[in-house]
Amino acid sequence: MGKNQNIYLPEDVYIPHFGKDKELVGVEIGISGAAGSVALLLRLPKLKLYCIDPWRYIENAPFEAGLAQEIQDNGYNISVAKLAPFEERAIVLRKESDDAVNDVPAEIDFVHIDGNHEYEQVMKDINNYMPKIKKGGILSGHDWILRPGVMQAVKELFEESRINLGDDFLWWVYV
Repeated sequence: MGKNQNIYLPEDVYIPHFGKDKELVGVEIGISGAAGSVALLLRLPKLKLYCIDPWRYIENAPFEAGLAQEIQDNGYNISVAKLAPFEERAIVLRKESDDAVNDVPAEIDFVHIDGNHEYEQVMKDINNYMPKIKKGGILSGHDWILRPGVMQAVKELFEESRINLGDDFLWWVYV
């Protein structure tokens, strides 16, 4: 396994790697209430962020996806309101990540995966978005230990020496 580090947030990986003032294009899959998206946009003032989430009820799904559609719609409205001050820097895509991949530019600096944590979807997200990440970019995600499908997919696709782990179940790979 790569290094274990006292890092909690994706921006704590991105800022030391890219710098704070570089123009970046990133993708966040699974934004829920947009708190993470807002933090990224505040701390990286030249970031253009594609915020992808279907805000859709899924029967018997764990966590946010299992919440009623009314709650999903409210989460979407809250997210849009929180991201409105960032204007063209925050592109909200209310779609499944599989459907949103074609709305994202061909070259991006990072992808943060924190949406559907099932093994099959994590594999799809990595395979769909990895080709878009520029050399020197970062693929990251959340819920390393909490959701076994995440760990399984990442370990199958990357040598353990490339996988970095932080606190709060954060993982990342340098591309």
